Formats: sequence, structure tokens, C-alpha cells
Amino acid sequence: MLTPFFIRTEVKKERVLKKVDPMQVTRLTTTKNETKFFLGENKFYSVRTSLVKALRNFPPDMFVKIDRADVVSVFYIDEIAKDHLIMNGKTVSIARSYYKYVTAGINIIEEE
Repeated sequence: MLTPFFIRTEVKKERVLKKVDPMQVTRLTTTKNETKFFLGENKFYSVRTSLVKALRNFPPDMFVKIDRADVVSVFYIDEIAKDHLIMNGKTVSIARSYYKYVTAGINIIEEE
């Protein structure tokens, strides 16, 4: 079992720490100095941190990078094609140069 971590956020104008189970995080997306931690499809927390710092809260092989600012949890990937992957029934684009990182970050059993 992974150790939970806490995200500092505001609830009704009061700063609180919200517990997050790492196994519930499906995706991390960053823009400038803000990273969104997605838990499922519609729930996310925004934190003022870089993607590199955010990933320190997870095991190194838990996420694969699909472009410069996005990583997805290997536990929620259903299918991978050259230019996209299926995650929870939805199509997510993979940047052209990042396909090799996606396949390098997962265990693949090939048919003989």
C-alpha cells in the first residue's frame, strides 16, 4: 500500500490539507507553475508546483509521460496505440516523440 499525501487547498475560504490516496490519481497535468492532480474524470486539485516536484510523491514507475506537460498512471491505461491511448474509456493523445517513453515505462509481454 502506498503512503497517502496531503494537498493544501481552500474549502469555504479556509485553508485545509486534503488527504490523497496515490492510487486514485489518474493523471497529472501542468501549466507554468501549477499542476493539476486528477482523481477520476471530473475531480482534481490544483497545486502551485512543478510536474517534477509533484511526481516525487509517487513511485518512479507509476506514471508515464505522454507529452511535455502530462503524465498518466499506468494503472488506468486500457490500451495504447502509436498516437493515443485509451484511459477509462476516453482517448488521450500521445505526443509523437513520447510514444517511446510510454512503451519504455510499462511491462510488455509479447506473443511468440
